[in-house]
This record gives sequence, structure tokens and C-alpha cells, in this order.
Amino acid sequence: MMHKERIWDIKEYNSQKADYLAEELNISPMVTGILLERGLQDAASMRDFLYGSAAPFHDPFLLKDMQRSVERIERALAAGEQITVYGDYDVDGISASSLLYLYLKQRGGRVATYIPQRKSEGYGLNDEALKNIAENGTTLVITVDCGISGLHEVANAPKSLDIIITDHHTVPEVLPPAYAIINAKQRDCGYPFKHLSGVGIAFKLCQALEQREPGRLPKWQELTELAALGTVADIVPLIGENRELVRRGLKAMETTKLVGLRALIKASGCPETGIASDNIGFGLAPRLNAVGRLEHAQLAVELLVTDDSVKAEKIAAELNRENTLRQEISRQIMEEAEAQLAQEKHIDTAIVLASEGWHQGVIGIVASRLVDKYHLPTILISLNNGVAKGSCRSIPALNLYEAIDAERDLLTQYGGHHQAAGLTLPAELLPEFKRRFHEYVAQKLSPEDYLPHQAIDCVLSGSSEISIRDLEQLALLEPCGCENQAPVFAFRQALLHNQRAMGKERNHLQFVLDKGYNSYRGLMWNNADLLPYMFENMVADVAFQPKINVWNNETSVQLQAVSIHQQVTLGDMRQAADDKWRLLLGLVKVHNKVLAYTEDKQSLPAEVLQTAGDYLELASYEEAAGMSQERLQQAEEIVLLDLPAYPLADIMRRLRQQGAKHVTLLFNQPDLEERLQRLALTHPDRDAMMQAYKLVMNALKMRTTVSVEELLSAHAEQISEQAVKIMEELGFISYNNGIIEKAAIKRCSLEDAPLYVTLQQERERLEHIYKENYRLSQHELLRC
Repeated sequence: MMHKERIWDIKEYNSQKADYLAEELNISPMVTGILLERGLQDAASMRDFLYGSAAPFHDPFLLKDMQRSVERIERALAAGEQITVYGDYDVDGISASSLLYLYLKQRGGRVATYIPQRKSEGYGLNDEALKNIAENGTTLVITVDCGISGLHEVANAPKSLDIIITDHHTVPEVLPPAYAIINAKQRDCGYPFKHLSGVGIAFKLCQALEQREPGRLPKWQELTELAALGTVADIVPLIGENRELVRRGLKAMETTKLVGLRALIKASGCPETGIASDNIGFGLAPRLNAVGRLEHAQLAVELLVTDDSVKAEKIAAELNRENTLRQEISRQIMEEAEAQLAQEKHIDTAIVLASEGWHQGVIGIVASRLVDKYHLPTILISLNNGVAKGSCRSIPALNLYEAIDAERDLLTQYGGHHQAAGLTLPAELLPEFKRRFHEYVAQKLSPEDYLPHQAIDCVLSGSSEISIRDLEQLALLEPCGCENQAPVFAFRQALLHNQRAMGKERNHLQFVLDKGYNSYRGLMWNNADLLPYMFENMVADVAFQPKINVWNNETSVQLQAVSIHQQVTLGDMRQAADDKWRLLLGLVKVHNKVLAYTEDKQSLPAEVLQTAGDYLELASYEEAAGMSQERLQQAEEIVLLDLPAYPLADIMRRLRQQGAKHVTLLFNQPDLEERLQRLALTHPDRDAMMQAYKLVMNALKMRTTVSVEELLSAHAEQISEQAVKIMEELGFISYNNGIIEKAAIKRCSLEDAPLYVTLQQERERLEHIYKENYRLSQHELLRC
């Protein structure tokens, strides 16, 4: 398989305790069971998690430098100083800038926002921006979702500026010399919740400004819809305060007074009621992000803070267009990245790709897709005028920030989190960075770290079903996201049929799943390439997230599959349009050992052998019977490269008995046609013998003797040595030492030649084997 199969981590809980707690809380045991898995062990903690706590927010003054920040901002408000909110161009920065701007405006402040242009200015603070901000009269800059890595920029900022940094990114060893720094991740910060997003920190600042003095629980809880936007989009853990912010914010979106947000909800097709975190992640956030990626995120801030409905509708429509353009650019970069990977001998350890012209605002999206596909740490880099700017994404086992920090001597700028980061370096240092990054990752990760895992909350036993009522109960777990993922269930031994590709680009997988007396429509996003490994009425274990689907006023349960397991995975590429050598190299690129069975080890093109190198092991079909189980199980993928002259059902039965898990059939229609043509030559029938007879007799008319070697060389496609031997057995010629002479011809039947009879029987047997090997379905081969 091209994809790495996910290892299922099946969670368990005390079912008796789940039943007891469910009765006490009057909810489904399915919900209490999931909460038990996630560490909530009593009814009180479950009640707070599901319905919210009476006091969900911590005292904001527990954040280091909050008191100092509030005092400085209050002085600025009182004196009418010009304040500039300096944000980031992602959704977290956009929503944080908008939230703080609106709050300070409500307080009567003279306030402006500044978002750097991604392409020309890059992430975070920059000298020119701070200079211009100061020249325009600002005396207080408050950063949101950025600034913590701006050591140089803060140190060199105009002396007329006081800079308060509010950020949530990883704190460097040396902090910027700012007026104040609010970041819960600071070592000496006593704030009990360390997972706030940038907008979450901005929200806490507003709470503190409203509260004005420490020692009390905050009451200010406005603009939570903006806090929810950035918190969901930045993929921070949806636990603690974050969960409460998002829970309240999703509800506030339904009645929001922010005309820009209302316009965005309408333009994106997001439901106006029952808004969930998925609607932010897949509907609202991509549109806000798109403008920051392609043009200028300041437009998104203008949308969220405007009170002009006409302007809001116009900007929302523009964001829709930008999002469509972003999707097209993402597709193009993905194709170009895959083309670069196709040139690699083997794809392992990490992916680092670079190209002139790649849009800096989109490469992060593509990097995430490559991580999803290959499960490798990935860095995509845009080259422009000697500068390399990269977006980085990781797998859970690698702390990406630490990996990049280890190469900081090569970098001019960097910052980020455990799983996502950005960096800038001179283009000439890129080869050295790539070498060192690969080396670092190889040292830090073990082979097991590269295997993707899938958490399974509940395996539904027997004929258990998922009902609409179950989904209504599971909705209590919302908002779902990082560290509170939507629950994943699994069916064992489900029946799958009606598989097909769907979507504009035919890249999504759709199927019907039958379990017990129930049928469900199943979807699997971006996995249509699994179709060659699926077949009608296949039996498989399927992990999925259940969703409510409404179509033509009918409500049903739909399964969004995340993983499909078969006892033996059999890929069928026999009718694939791609060249089989290209398919073979594609498998070799992503597996450390591919065992390929072939009719002739010497028949593989030299370039294939050279490219595959140590990752490809060849074996003949004759070796299959004696193949040790240990050697076979060392292979991650087994390939049947050539059409075998042995029954395929027998080969598959033997492979299954030896413990093979992944097998792919690569022989194809041209292979079948070639085998049948070869049989027609090496096992000549009556028509072929008539043609051979005429060739030999015509040759002997011109001379008394003919060299068999010359004859076969001149007519290689028309006659074989077997035909010559049959004519000798019939007495038409004499054949000695490679020389043919004409003999006395007498009337006889082809069946008088024992070799002819033997070859016809052999031809009939091989034709049947070849045709059956090509015809047999995956279902038949796995059932044998």
C-alpha cells in the first residue's frame, strides 16, 4: 500500500462504572465511558466538562506581567495615547487583533491594528513596521499571537514605543526587552492553564482590564465568538479554559452582533444554528486564513470589526474568492511537491522540499497534507531572491520546535510549536540545513515512531448499531478538537460494497457498510487511492466518526471512516492505467523492504533496479514455495510483478499461510497478451505449424541445408525451435547439429508427433492458468 496502515490503540474503561455514572447524570453510558477514558473519574468533573463550570475562568492576574500591562494600558486610555494592536496573519492573530481592538474601542481608546503582510514582511515584529508605527504617533504597541521571538526587533524599536507582548508560542531562552510579556509558558509564570491560544491570551487581557484588580474571578465574558474562532483554528487543546471559551463562543455565534462575522457565516454556508467546531475548522477559518495567505490579513480584521453590513458582505465575498484561489494554488504546489518526491530514491526520515515561486502563504497547508500522506516530519520552503522561507509540520513523536532550534545557527528567524513552525534562512545554507535536519530526526526517532496510530474509543460488539439518539448524546462532548477529539468507533467484520471515488477531483472514497441489520453510507476523505485495495463485499474492520447527515429532509447516520483494516490487504493493479514499473517504484519509495516475485529476475529494466536499490528484493516464483516465514514477514509489501505460470490462488494461499499482510498484484493486460503470444510461438497450434512449414520449405527451396539459428533469428516472431522439432518427428526434415535438411515428405497428421500433442496439452493448461490468474477477483483470491 502507498499509505502506512494505522495501528489501532483501542481504549478500555470500566463498563460498570460507566453505567453507574450514566444513570447519575442521566446520559448515555457511551458518553460516560468515553469520559472515563479521557481521565474524568467522577460525576462532578463530568458535569463540569459537559455543561460548564460555574467558575470556568482563572484570575487573569495570575499571568506574569498582567498587573504591569493593565496599569500601562489604563494610563494610555486615560491620556488618549495612540495604541496599536500588532497581530499575526493567521486566524488566531486576526481574531485576537479584532477582539482587543473592539474592547479598547468600547473603552474609548484611540486604537489601530497592524497585521504584517506575509510575503513582504513575514511573521512577527519587524523593524520597518515598528518605525512606521512610531512615526504615525503610536506610543504603545500591544502584540497579539506574536512577539515572543522578537528579541532583535524589540531591542531596536524606537525609544518612544512601549511594547507589551502577549503571545502563546514557545518561549526562547532569551526574552525580548519589552515593557511587559504575557505568556503562560514563561517558566516563572504561575498561571495554572498553559494552553491558551493567542486570542485566549488577548481575552484574558480584556478580562483583567475590566476587572482592574487581582484576587477575584473574572466576570467579563464578551466577544467569546472571536475567542472561539482563533482557539479552534490554532488547534490548541480544547480542555480547561479553551473548552469553555469555545463552548460559549459557538453559542454566541448564533446571535452575534458582529455584522462581519454574520456575513462570513452566511457566505461560507455555515449553519446559523447548531454551529460546531468543525464549522470553524472547515468553513470559517479557511476563508479568514486565505486572505492572509494570499493578500493581506488586514482585510479579515476589517471584516470582523466593521459595523457596516454592506462592507461586510463585500469583504466576505472577497474572502470566498480568495479561498477558492488558495485551493487551486494548494493543488498546484501539492502536484509539484509530489513530482519532486518522485525523483527521490526513497522517502524516509523527513521531507524537506524547496522551490522558486511557491506561495509562502500556502506551503503550510501542503506540508500538512504531505504529513497526512507519508507520516513524516515535513518542511516546504519557498525560495525568493536568495531567501528561503519555510513552513514546517510534524508527527507526534518529534518536537518540531526543538528540531529547528537545534539548527538555529543557520537560521535568521524561526518560531512555533511542537507540531508546527516557521523558519527563514539564506538559500545557500539550505543544503546544509536539510542534511542536519535529516540527521537530527534520524537520531531522535525510532522506526516505531514513524508508524501512525489511531485511537479507538469504542469497538461496537456484535450487531450493535449507531443511532441518531446516540449521536445526539455524543454531541454533549462538543466542542471537539485537539485533546478532546471527536470519538472514534469501530466495527469488526463489517461488509463493504459499492465502493467508488467521489468529489470534484475524484479524490474521496465512498462506500456502503453493512453491519448486522443496518446499512450506513461511509466516506473517507482524500483516500480514493485505496480503491485498488477494496472490492465488492469485502470484509474489514472499520474505524469511523459517526455524523448526522440530512438529505432531502431525511436524517441518517453517516460514517466518516478514518482507518480500514483487513486481515490481508490485496491490492489489484491489474487494470491500472499507470506503467507497472512506475507503480513498483512508488511502493519501493515508501517502504523499507518490498519483496517482488518475478518470472525472470534479469527481466527488470536496469533503471528500475538501480533506483530501487536495497529497498527491493527479487525472488522467482519457483522460490516462493521454499521462502522462509521470517524472510517473508520482513517485507512490508509483497508484489507479484509478473503474470505467474502457477495458479494464483495457490500462491495467495501459501502467502497467507506464511503470514503475509500486504500483497499487490502488478501484472497487467499487456503481460497477459505477451504470455499468450509467447505460448502461440513456443506451443504452436495447427495454424502456426502450417506457417512454420511454409517458412522452412521456402528456405530449403533455395538451398539444400538451412541453419536453425539463422532461421529463428530471421523469423523470431513466426517460428520456434519446438516447431522445427515437431516437423522432424513427422519426418518432413532431418535436424542434426543445428542444420535442417529436407526429408521425404509423406502424408501424416500433426497428432502423430508426440511433441505436438504434449505442447498442445501444456498450452491449454498454461492458457487456462494465465487467464484465470488475470480474471480471479480479490474476493475469490482471499477466500481460497
